[in-house]
Amino acid sequence: MTYRDKTLNNIMSDLIERVDSDMSTGEGTLIDHSFRGAAAEFEQVYIELGVMEQNAFATTADREHLILRAKEQGIIPYGASNAVWKAEFNRDIPIGARFSAKELTYLCTEQMGEWTYRLVCEQPGTAGNKKRGDLMPIGYIDGLESCELTELLIPARNEEGTEEFRNRYFKEVAAPQAVAGNREEYKRAMHEIAGVGACKIYRATKEERKIHIWFLNNLYRAPGASLVADVQELMDPLDKQGEGEGKAAIFHKVDIHACQEEPITVEAEIVVENGYEWETMLPVAEAKLDEYFLELSKEWETTEYITVRILKINAAIAGVKGVIDVQGTRLNGENENLILDQNTIPIRGEIICRQGL
Repeated sequence: MTYRDKTLNNIMSDLIERVDSDMSTGEGTLIDHSFRGAAAEFEQVYIELGVMEQNAFATTADREHLILRAKEQGIIPYGASNAVWKAEFNRDIPIGARFSAKELTYLCTEQMGEWTYRLVCEQPGTAGNKKRGDLMPIGYIDGLESCELTELLIPARNEEGTEEFRNRYFKEVAAPQAVAGNREEYKRAMHEIAGVGACKIYRATKEERKIHIWFLNNLYRAPGASLVADVQELMDPLDKQGEGEGKAAIFHKVDIHACQEEPITVEAEIVVENGYEWETMLPVAEAKLDEYFLELSKEWETTEYITVRILKINAAIAGVKGVIDVQGTRLNGENENLILDQNTIPIRGEIICRQGL
């Protein structure tokens, strides 16, 4: 920073240089006493000026000032959202009933079908994306014998982190201006929806006068039918398509689609060290492949076609402690890289070890 050298001692030196040479400025003198107090105040001012300089630029601003800077462009951090679950019971329950599972609580907001309801986790953030124990009613419900969370409908997200927000700010500022009806506006509108993690937007054609949007949930997995329906309702309700009732521009008809998942079966000759057994190493290998596939899924939005590479698969498996060598790898029966369809992401299928020690 510009004021980094403005320390108390340096300021004292600068002040003393301006004193006539025939005057005593040594320690304990009147000039030393008066200058030292002033220098301490000046040092504090320079510190504050340095903080102001830091927060004047989005690159170095702290969270509070970065948010203020971004607001000038109409950009704000994504807030934490609430997980939404499908739950099944042995009888009808009242809307508004509350349930608990360890430290989490859930509110019944909607009936989805016979003895099936939508429950919203009352604690925002990703903690609500996992089951935390048995679901129990907080208040008495006559005849209730069983209740269970059966499907995560809308994954929650945490509040957007400072560096994530900073990166998005720069990306959106550098992107073409988002105006009603253009691609950037649709992309921004999709990302503002809780549960949406990535999307691809396809323009209307002469043959079909509709915009098609494919998306992933915010866990970078294929969204369920319930989330697809929710996003469709928010973007362009099916019963009022083109009327501008949702986020879509008036006259624009928008269809929302779930990105597809393709399980990748991996077959390979895997040699392991003596004293190791592949069966006990398999969960670690599965976790490493999950990491690789998640990495690819996060790139789906900006990639035309995802390519699953044998080299990366081999590296993931070779990273498991006890693995000596990986050869002859096949992906879905083919001994070459696998190029997926345009709106498809990879997920882990079976891992088959053809050889081991």
